[in-house]
Amino acid sequence: IINCAAELFDKDEMLFANVLGVYNLVKYCKTRNAKLIHFSSVSIYGNSYYGLTKKMGEEIIDYFTTENWVILRMTNIYEPQGTGDSPACRFSRGEKEIFGNGKHLKDHINIRDILQAVELAIKDNWTGEINLSSGVAISVNDVFSRLGTGKPIYLKDKKPDMLMSQLSNQEALGLGWKPTWNI
Repeated sequence: IINCAAELFDKDEMLFANVLGVYNLVKYCKTRNAKLIHFSSVSIYGNSYYGLTKKMGEEIIDYFTTENWVILRMTNIYEPQGTGDSPACRFSRGEKEIFGNGKHLKDHINIRDILQAVELAIKDNWTGEINLSSGVAISVNDVFSRLGTGKPIYLKDKKPDMLMSQLSNQEALGLGWKPTWNI
């Protein structure tokens, strides 16, 4: 079972999807002896309610299962023209808003690299917690200059939840995965 589900905005729904939903999946996988591939986020290291609920989901997996699971923890996912909430996706769609001054660093990972990791996780039976990132963090201003149009709109009163979002993907590299797409 591959769990890509997550709620990003509504706090009550975050608890339902990111915590209770994971708990229900863990119970189901245990009764069926099915492997769980769970998508998590670099946000677990930040200071957001979303990150807290994603971390709680990870803790449930770790507490209730001893085998047959892998957590793929990712940085900001993007696919040009995508529907995601990462700066790269938003700017590709023509959105111009940047939280703060845009100097904070974000690592963006392409959805195609994630799909490659999922294939390897299934084929090679990955287990544990594995970080996935491009390995390159660039400022949000740089992301806008590459993918945005026009002039950015800086929302100085909205602070980013993390000043830097980057993960070490050394373990994934050691398992034969490597990112091939970048912004």
